[in-house]
Amino acid sequence: MMKSFLTQLRWQFVILYKNNLIAISIAVTAIYAIIFYLIKDLPNVEPFLTLLIYNDPAIIGLFFIGLSVIMEHNDNVLPALFVTPVSYHHYLISKIIALSVIGWACASGMALAILGFDVQWIHFSAGVFFTCVIFSLLGLFVVSFTTEFLSFMLRSIPLMLLFSLPIFNYFGLSNVALFSITPIQGPLDLTVFSFSSNPEITSVFWAYLSSLIWIPLLYFIVYKVFVKRIINAS
Repeated sequence: MMKSFLTQLRWQFVILYKNNLIAISIAVTAIYAIIFYLIKDLPNVEPFLTLLIYNDPAIIGLFFIGLSVIMEHNDNVLPALFVTPVSYHHYLISKIIALSVIGWACASGMALAILGFDVQWIHFSAGVFFTCVIFSLLGLFVVSFTTEFLSFMLRSIPLMLLFSLPIFNYFGLSNVALFSITPIQGPLDLTVFSFSSNPEITSVFWAYLSSLIWIPLLYFIVYKVFVKRIINAS
């Protein structure tokens, strides 16, 4: 079971590499790093760093997992894959983990280049990884309803904004308590806490708990939709 999963995970990295998605991820991260470098001398720049760090894994997770599935669908890889005894869970989880590892590596490289080691890396890693996982699940949900590239992009953007509502509270543009129970609030809090030397323990606990509740719930929903609309239709 574990050997099969590790084989599928390795294959996902190979696919991402061959489709140049790893190179594109690095390029996106480099753009964000340049943006922050240009504004780093401005006052109160930490919120902008949080936004850039948040956007990087979010974009990698949402758009790249969708593009990966679309490419596999267009190349007729999915029908061939799903007639084999491969586990659907292994396929989805390995794809999510592969992209989340890349998202984490890119965001970590950016943070390391900008801040050095002055980051609480456990909270940072969890926040970035969970962000990428959640947006990867969102990408799988969207691509379950369309495997046309333009349609996928048009549907993804408003959903990305909807999932990112806690950002508006963070920047003081809104003060809606309901946003605090949305899936991305926990990962966002963990990312913010990673830049603090002494975050409140209770808030850290709830950020982890929120993430660990939402991710399995979202996965269950996405799995059902993906199997019904993509796998069973292949």
